[in-house]
Amino acid sequence: MAKQSTGPARSVTHSYDYIIVGGGSAGCVLANRLSTVSSRRVLLLEAGRDTAPDAEPPDVRATYPFSYFNKAYNWPNLSVHWKTADTSPAVNVPQGFILGGGSSIMGMIALRGLPEDYDEWQDQGAAGWGWDQVLPIFKKLETDQDFDGDLHGKDGPVPIRRPKPEELPPMAGALRDYCRNRHIPLIDDLNGDFTEGFGLLPISRFADKRASAAICYLDSDVRARSNLHIATGALVRSLTVECTGGRHRITGVSAVIDGESQCFTAGQVIVSAGALQSPVLLLRAGIGPGPQLKQAGVDVIADRSGVGGNLHNHQLLSLVFHLHRHARPANGMRGHTTAMLRYSSNIPGCPPRDMYIPFVANTGWHALGQRLSSFTPTVAKPLSRGRVSLFNNDGCLRPRIEFDFHSDDRDRVRHMDCVRRAAAMLLSAEVRPLWRTAVPISNSGRATRFNSISTANALRARAVATVLDLIPAASRPVLGALSKPGVDILRLVEDDDALFEFVRDSVSGPGHHVGTCRMGAADDPDAVVDPQGRVYGVDGLRVVDASIMPSVPRGNTNLPTLMLAEKIAAEIR
Repeated sequence: MAKQSTGPARSVTHSYDYIIVGGGSAGCVLANRLSTVSSRRVLLLEAGRDTAPDAEPPDVRATYPFSYFNKAYNWPNLSVHWKTADTSPAVNVPQGFILGGGSSIMGMIALRGLPEDYDEWQDQGAAGWGWDQVLPIFKKLETDQDFDGDLHGKDGPVPIRRPKPEELPPMAGALRDYCRNRHIPLIDDLNGDFTEGFGLLPISRFADKRASAAICYLDSDVRARSNLHIATGALVRSLTVECTGGRHRITGVSAVIDGESQCFTAGQVIVSAGALQSPVLLLRAGIGPGPQLKQAGVDVIADRSGVGGNLHNHQLLSLVFHLHRHARPANGMRGHTTAMLRYSSNIPGCPPRDMYIPFVANTGWHALGQRLSSFTPTVAKPLSRGRVSLFNNDGCLRPRIEFDFHSDDRDRVRHMDCVRRAAAMLLSAEVRPLWRTAVPISNSGRATRFNSISTANALRARAVATVLDLIPAASRPVLGALSKPGVDILRLVEDDDALFEFVRDSVSGPGHHVGTCRMGAADDPDAVVDPQGRVYGVDGLRVVDASIMPSVPRGNTNLPTLMLAEKIAAEIR
């Protein structure tokens, strides 16, 4: 039986063939696939809590992402700068502190990205990662409930489905009409038809519950394997390094489990901690940009300039609107991000189909969220790059995470145009009759003040929702508090200065961080790992998660991360 949570006994040497650091989407796949070889001992270490099969917490199981709002499932004190440390404040970001990682808390959108995304990886030195090579892996991992044929799988562990017509709110129909009347194509299958147009989003869920990586890959049968050990509540502090004949090798990890420090050894250590934390483990071990590490007081074992660099993410903004009563989703109908418009910015130097305008049906878990919908204008193929670095704070090495959004001016120009397009949709004849007040979200603190799930927040949100029901005109001052004074959707369309300030000051990002340990060729000085995830310059170490993606796909990153882990696991076996 795969042991759970308590960790191994103290004062015993623990040796494995594979240690996987991080039980997020990639880690769950790796634990499943590598433990199919019964002679290989596999240890999966996850810092967060377990989600036991058929006993997952109700908010994790739910088909609406209630778990996103539960702080207990988020890494504590994880903060980022959306621009630089000098030009933007540190803000907390949600990252899964739970088995399944982001797949246990995020919105379950199951987009593959576009074929060109993977051909681009191959062009950037990730040999074997072109579309023709990754499509069979996408097919292997999915059971598509709606489409079959050469582009889809029918017997994989991850079920994928789209909203049924009876599940759609009135706004979705109005958006379809808007597109149809302007000859914008309607796309049935966003994972098979990669043209511009409007379509319903594929979701990774079962009929009655979320399809997280933990649920799909670590079921009771998998956990029953005697060669698989799963330790949750296990915080990995460092990688163990040995040097023989001038060559460095990672031989294990040091972790804290139940308050006790324990050491583990392995033939291979696989870091799967995500694009924000995987580079930190490498940097602390002395793998990274030599000058930066020396400045932080870290002994360099492999001078790899790319570790922590190339950090990027989709860039988004939010326009929220208060729905008229007749336009709300029906009672009990909880849709999150339901549909999107995909289009090309046609900005010189930017690829086609680089922009998205997703539609969020319910903006929150509470009564107020069921009365508010939103558009989230998104740069799906950003050009700006940031960095994860270490700084020495009174002898303690701490990460600094700077996305540096809009540092490439083409991202800002595209984002301004995207907001204009989203505003035009809201003000159109098809959509305008469905909402009462619409504002650009500039004050994210106020916008999220009811986010934490609690009885008190439920009551507060219910009280505000009741006021809006009884006095609909109150929506203007209520929503106005989420924006800058005097700025609404019409003002953005008419005032370029107001639009510029909104885009400049309000840009943020979802949990689609990639690139900080990117794949590339051996002669590429900025590459961190080879196309099998092996870290250049050291032995015994791989990185397998979204951090090795050379560039972010034009879609949510969970499905590509599952694909990536499936592909490398097969190569390891």
